[in-house]
Amino acid sequence: MDNGFVVVDIGALRMAVPVAEVVQGIATPARLDVLPRRGAAAGAGAIIGLFNHLGQPLALLDLALWVKFGDDDTPRRYRRALIVRADGHTVAIAVDAVRGLHRIGADSITRISHDDDQDEIFHSVARCAGIDGVVNVLDVRRLMALAMTWSADEAGAREASAVAAPRFCAATHVRAAYAVVAGSGCGIGFALADLREVLPAPALDAFHAPLTEGLCRWRGRHLPVTSIAKIMPALAASAPSAPTLMAVFERDGMALGVLIDQVPVIRHFTVGANDTDGADGANGANGVDDAGHADGADLAVADGGASPEQLVHLVDMAALLARFPERALSLAAAAVDSGPAARRNPSSHIVFAADGVVSTPIDGIEALLPLPALAPGAAHMAWRGNAIALHDLRAAPGERGTVIVVNGRHAPLGFIVDAVQALVQARAGRLSHLALAGRGAVELMTVGAGAGRGGGEATYATRDLAQLARTLG
Repeated sequence: MDNGFVVVDIGALRMAVPVAEVVQGIATPARLDVLPRRGAAAGAGAIIGLFNHLGQPLALLDLALWVKFGDDDTPRRYRRALIVRADGHTVAIAVDAVRGLHRIGADSITRISHDDDQDEIFHSVARCAGIDGVVNVLDVRRLMALAMTWSADEAGAREASAVAAPRFCAATHVRAAYAVVAGSGCGIGFALADLREVLPAPALDAFHAPLTEGLCRWRGRHLPVTSIAKIMPALAASAPSAPTLMAVFERDGMALGVLIDQVPVIRHFTVGANDTDGADGANGANGVDDAGHADGADLAVADGGASPEQLVHLVDMAALLARFPERALSLAAAAVDSGPAARRNPSSHIVFAADGVVSTPIDGIEALLPLPALAPGAAHMAWRGNAIALHDLRAAPGERGTVIVVNGRHAPLGFIVDAVQALVQARAGRLSHLALAGRGAVELMTVGAGAGRGGGEATYATRDLAQLARTLG
């Protein structure tokens, strides 16, 4: 019986990874953050950085720092990263090229090393049609144990609690349709079953959420909208143009808009049966198109010479949609409580930008000041002859900003924001409440024409800085 393997190149090494343990292949992230480690023992010596993938931090491993792959000791500049998962643990491996998805018969896999040394991640080789010589089979579970470096995945952990499947078992495959748009040197495929429609990109109203571009109205409902650049920065075009279209995806009565710049192309792939529904966090990574090309998760027949259309990343829709609890805004049945007692804002609000755009009641605010020149790492500033504590609410620190001085429990506090954008008069906004999974109750304020982009409505999450100041003291 044949089994699926993703074959990749790392220097002179050809490596095969069981397709059931492959999540996705991506271009090497442009930015890698440092994970400080005390020594180079075990997995610490193979970590070359951290990157953000769909909101989850992942470690990137360079196996060449563990195992000698050839005579060239020059540090490599890898083109791709292969994301692998085992027993609910996820990590990325730096690779040079992805050769594609190959079917390897069980009788073509030979165990060479029999010492059962847990520090060795290669013990078996395989003969693979179309490839001279042998490929080394990666033991992903040993890799995880040796590296002691991974990101935990709740859905994957639930899967790992079940009885483990045989190491080289054959997966059940089905054909599924995907809507494919262009990414950076690749395609990005969204499950067609979740696609409701594609329409011109609308003007967006402001809304505070890390992965959300804003809100719009869709079929009489509030629709949170994101973009390829927000959810898949490693796959987004390097010089993106303003998106002209929006694809709307819906599942369980809740919808999400994704800004795109082309009409999706419909393609069919053969994928693992669990990959088609994503209900249990399946990766949706492994696909072979109708022409026989291994095409999901960077599974192209020839990575270096393949055209962009031959590389398609199949998106795990369940994992993607789960990152947007604000989809509850789009429920056809009223999900927002806007009863008479909370219909209008009783006091004036100021709208400010700081890791998003939010509003706060003006009650308790003493002053709005330009951010003065401060020494690096300064946590106080002078105000009215006293030193007041500062709390930075911005996504990234900088020399420019605005300080909102607020009465605290015992003394004034200063909150650093990017800028104050607007003043909303008392009773000029409509207040509502929304319960979001993982975030509790969120108060929203919607203001009328002229406040939002394009002159429409704008909806802001409210953040009471006076209450925060009392909490902080």
